[in-house]
Amino acid sequence: MLRKPAILTHRVWLGVWSLVFLLAAGAPAADRSAAYLPAASAVSAAESIAPADAAIWQAGILPTAAVGIDADSRGGDADWWRYVALWRGHHDNLASPAIRRWLALPLSDEVQLTARKGRLAPRFLPWKAASFAVVQTPHFEILTRANGPDSKQIARDLERIYWVWTQLYFPLWSGRDQVAVSLADWNPSSTSADEFLSQHARSRLSLRKRHRVVLLPDETSYQQTIAHPQIAAGSSATIAASTGFYSDSLTTSFFYPQADQSAIAHEICHQLFEEATDRGRANATTATTNEFWLVEGIAGHFESLQYGDTLASVGGWDSNRLQYARYQNLIARQGSIPIDELRGNRTEIQRRGDLARWYSQSILQTHDALDRDPASPRRAIILNMLAGIYGVDITDFVSLRDINSETLDPAERTDHYLMLDDADLLAHPITGNAGAICLAACEVSDRGWDSLPPLPHIRWFDASRTAITDDSVRRLLGDASGIDQLSLEATKVTPAIGGLLSRAIELRELDLSWTAIDNSVVELLKTCPHLETIWITGTPITDDVIDVIAALPNLKTIDLQRTQVSAAGLQRLQTLRPELDINPLQF
Repeated sequence: MLRKPAILTHRVWLGVWSLVFLLAAGAPAADRSAAYLPAASAVSAAESIAPADAAIWQAGILPTAAVGIDADSRGGDADWWRYVALWRGHHDNLASPAIRRWLALPLSDEVQLTARKGRLAPRFLPWKAASFAVVQTPHFEILTRANGPDSKQIARDLERIYWVWTQLYFPLWSGRDQVAVSLADWNPSSTSADEFLSQHARSRLSLRKRHRVVLLPDETSYQQTIAHPQIAAGSSATIAASTGFYSDSLTTSFFYPQADQSAIAHEICHQLFEEATDRGRANATTATTNEFWLVEGIAGHFESLQYGDTLASVGGWDSNRLQYARYQNLIARQGSIPIDELRGNRTEIQRRGDLARWYSQSILQTHDALDRDPASPRRAIILNMLAGIYGVDITDFVSLRDINSETLDPAERTDHYLMLDDADLLAHPITGNAGAICLAACEVSDRGWDSLPPLPHIRWFDASRTAITDDSVRRLLGDASGIDQLSLEATKVTPAIGGLLSRAIELRELDLSWTAIDNSVVELLKTCPHLETIWITGTPITDDVIDVIAALPNLKTIDLQRTQVSAAGLQRLQTLRPELDINPLQF
């Protein structure tokens, strides 16, 4: 059978490498990494283990202890251990004034912020005085034209991103020396963070630089702003279709408020690697590195950032970017691109004709390196590569220095990493915040599907060529009112799935090929006015649904091959809808 074209609209932790234990002895190797979040002191112990936190505790690599490192260790490894231990102390004692003071957290909130009217905008922004506001946090300055609540929420999110980033990429962070000096005499194995900081009255962690962000009120204003020649100059043409943009020449990120936070995580990750690393700027530039795939891969990996109440995770099989890669590799049969074929500098990469696939495969390679066994040298190799790209000296980190001569296999393919089964899903629970899940062609049975939580935010769900049933689809998708793309090709669904489809009022693409659905299901699709593409190849539908199909106002493509629709029925449909692309697979 010919493959369907990919009609997709999806925007196309590092752990503490040798400094981690899994949460419990004998627990399965995690597929994501975890970090601690700044939290308000009012969060109770019961509230701190919310469902999202519980999933992160079970599935993530938490930097809670060191392997082979203790208070007698020297160098950056011990500094990193102490820094993460201090965050663990914050997690265990959210109300500790000493810890909150050292982290510059207010006593009653998770972030200290101020707001005032803007006076003088940067030259690249044609904004008059008082036409914008300035919101400041300890680490960001936000020039905003968005409303107050949105601006303050983005400010909080940026601080969360910053603190997660510092824990995961500590060896590259410009604040590591302050940490080393301030915590040098602390032994976390014998003294709590609260006790140490209270006794020693240490000054707070203070970094002078704030990272600049421009926040627009909506997508239209965002597009108009980034189109300004001084902002767009020298940038890829793809920024015109972006939902977030970091300009390294202007040292500024540009965003607008949106439900999906992945663009903010991606671009702020770029910004922090450029501006918050302890780098020698004259000796390194991301524009000329031949490993530009990792510059984008690490930011794409960071897009998978998810929050609990006091914990965050990065990575995991449910990362939105991995769903697209899984579709490409396992369903579209395009196969993975090895690292040696991803290499090139920024200018070379931007000339590629397969740029969307290049991004997807670069992010896949980064996930593959970072989301595996926490003892794997691949994690340390990635951090070494990043240190080289950004010109950071990490020779003080013994656990990283010793693997400098090792590299990733440039020809290794990653298809095996994408294939999941019941055991994988049970070992690596997810939170239910996913916007896309593609497990097509994976070895998932009822046991695996039952392990997943309901997915109220799902926009793309692909269970093709698995044994999923009506009951599982209904439980996972709920009322399905927000689903955009649904693929159940060659599954066990029956005509009983029709009730769910009748509520999928945002549905744009549907694949029910090679299933037992009948005319009654197609009849119910009249409640889905946005449908553009329908695949019902190999189903027992008949000519009786031709008029229903013809009446779908936005339908562009339908495949009816190997059904009981007659040649006369096809001709009638073509007459009623001459512009319709019928049977594009052409068996």
